[in-house]
Amino acid sequence: MEAADFGLPLVEGVPPATPTVAVIGNFDGVHLGHQRLISRARASADQVAGELMAVSFVPHPRLVLNPHLQLALLTPTESKRLWLSRYGVDRLLILPFNDFLKNLSPAEFLDRIRARFNLVAIVAGPRVSIGRGGAGGLDFMSSYCERNRVELVVVEPVLEPTGAVSSTRVRERLLAADLSAVAGMLGRPFSVIGEVVHGDGRGRQLGFPTANLELEPLQALPPDGVYVMRAKLLDGRSLPAVGSIGSRPQFGPGTKKFEVNCLEAPGDLYGQRICVDVLHFLRGQEVFASIDRLVEQMSRDVGLAKAQLEGAGPPVALPPAAPYTETTESAPGGGGFGSPLREGRKNQRHDDGDDQTSILPLGGG
Repeated sequence: MEAADFGLPLVEGVPPATPTVAVIGNFDGVHLGHQRLISRARASADQVAGELMAVSFVPHPRLVLNPHLQLALLTPTESKRLWLSRYGVDRLLILPFNDFLKNLSPAEFLDRIRARFNLVAIVAGPRVSIGRGGAGGLDFMSSYCERNRVELVVVEPVLEPTGAVSSTRVRERLLAADLSAVAGMLGRPFSVIGEVVHGDGRGRQLGFPTANLELEPLQALPPDGVYVMRAKLLDGRSLPAVGSIGSRPQFGPGTKKFEVNCLEAPGDLYGQRICVDVLHFLRGQEVFASIDRLVEQMSRDVGLAKAQLEGAGPPVALPPAAPYTETTESAPGGGGFGSPLREGRKNQRHDDGDDQTSILPLGGG
């Protein structure tokens, strides 16, 4: 195989004996539609004492097909890794979405998966589209799977009164700060994962020390403003919090920050990775007449957050983790297919190709 073909090499030999059930897609958000696929695939895998494998792509195919597209991700790689594992995926296979991969025919793509794994079943949505130009739709999948003795299970999307749950719809509601609708489509609060890094200490000077999070690249966020949040720490604690997203216009022009003020003493968090639920919008970012006025408003924010959190009931815990293996196809000179990952359309309507199972959006849209 040519070095340029590292994207998903076709190899000779017998695949491992472990039966593998696959779900394939971008899984941005790991929303209720994705969870329905995973749940059905988990059941299929358990029936054959096999493993459930999710096949996903980096970067998101839409960013490759449209290099000028500005696409924020609900769950960049680390968040996706967390939620796929928590919902029952045993193995995450991350493939580089490059020129080689995007030009594979549907049959070539699945042949390469079958060459590496004992593929016994694929669980997909009715709008499945794989391979070059999204040519591999449900008719192709049915024919291919029957021909190769692979079970095909088709799972209907999760419907709401306004339509099917999709990553695009979740992003739209997130941009509108409609966090209740977002949580409804995700089946959990919207959250981000980030590493706590040193800031300028301004929050501490004002009496409201904050944890400054360095987020994953391309992380989608709600509009700038002040939010009720909950910080989930490595030691298992879940702390009520107020957070700010934005450039803090009170202090002049600056870069966008994600800051979390825990309402219970968190201890030293520097260098830790924490998961933060963004629960409720409190207010937009404002410029006050004085620092004293700002501090007064921050005190009111804390009071409002406590009241909302007390009325919200117990925090939503992370679901129990499933046994989990992660593999990635490496670039030329790397460890090859299956090496550990060391780093940690609406189609014409501009949907994202994440609705149920889609590798290439129809028509590249």
